[in-house]
Amino acid sequence: MYNALKTDLAEFLGITKDALHIHIGMAIFFGLAVLLKRSPSSLLPWLGVLGFELLNELMDIFHWHAGAFSFELGDSLKDIVNTMAWPTIALFGFRLAEARKRRAIPASALIETPAE
Repeated sequence: MYNALKTDLAEFLGITKDALHIHIGMAIFFGLAVLLKRSPSSLLPWLGVLGFELLNELMDIFHWHAGAFSFELGDSLKDIVNTMAWPTIALFGFRLAEARKRRAIPASALIETPAE
């Protein structure tokens, strides 16, 4: 049932399941940043995406398909990479931007003030 729901959502949106992982990962990442009132440079939204994805893959990795139990580790690893790639890039990008902002010299420090 859970797999059918994901397939139906992907078909409704007109995207592949791989693309669905990418979009859902980013939505969870920024959604958690807003809900937790944290910057996207915080590790918490990223950890939240990882937690959601690992739970999702636990549900996917062991499932009944056509009356047989199947174990699909390779597909699960691909899904984890698809889901976590852009949130990871965003996390490092926001952290880099904040580090650059902290190191920036304010313009007022560059202007000499006349001695009195």
